[in-house]
Amino acid sequence: MSGRLPSIYADPGLYDLVHAEGTDDEAWLLDLLAHDHGCGIKTALEPACGTGRYLAALLRRGYQVEGYDAASGMLDFARKRLAGWGKRARIVRGEMTKYRPRARFGLIFNLLSTFRHLMTDKEALAHLKLMAGALEPDGIFVLGLDLSKYGEDQPDEEVWECRQGGRRAKHVVMSLPPETDTRRERIINFVTSKGAVLESSYDLRSYSADELQELIGRSPLKIEAVYGYDGKPAALHGPETALWLVLKRKTE
Repeated sequence: MSGRLPSIYADPGLYDLVHAEGTDDEAWLLDLLAHDHGCGIKTALEPACGTGRYLAALLRRGYQVEGYDAASGMLDFARKRLAGWGKRARIVRGEMTKYRPRARFGLIFNLLSTFRHLMTDKEALAHLKLMAGALEPDGIFVLGLDLSKYGEDQPDEEVWECRQGGRRAKHVVMSLPPETDTRRERIINFVTSKGAVLESSYDLRSYSADELQELIGRSPLKIEAVYGYDGKPAALHGPETALWLVLKRKTE
């Protein structure tokens, strides 16, 4: 992730709280996709791993995992969470456009539109090339993101409340649709907890189905399969815009 981090990153516990729901279901789906499309090697890498919640869920499913992130607070939180797993878990500092893993992995995943924090084709291609180089032969890279349909997208607002232990929070996320020429979707966050409100706003790079297909076509990766967030097969140019793409290295 480049640029100024959202303010909620200053409180990894709060960040973890508002993103926790659905983690186990998504980890189950990652494992299923690796089984159905991958090479059978249960090693996983997560770029921009945040608090390590997906990595913890995959560890419970028998994986050896590695994660990297640019935020020191997130790294500290993730290391504490995974400390009991010994050498099966590795957390390191790194950026999506620069970190070059020392090992290869059967499963790499980048979810929650985190990929869209890379604001240029150069940055996006650098990340795709690094991840392609870190895949085992026939391994998979699962890329989860929301696509844009320029001229059809409408301003959107999502609100949810969450609780874990004695802590509660309310999260409001608003998005302003991008224009074709700017390719900037504005995201505005409000997180309320313990009477305090954390506000942050930032841009994500937008992709239409055609733009994403063209970008991947210039990378060492190819699209193997497409799924909706519900785990059902979907199409890149279909009606759904919230997608998980299963990518594999191109064969020469």
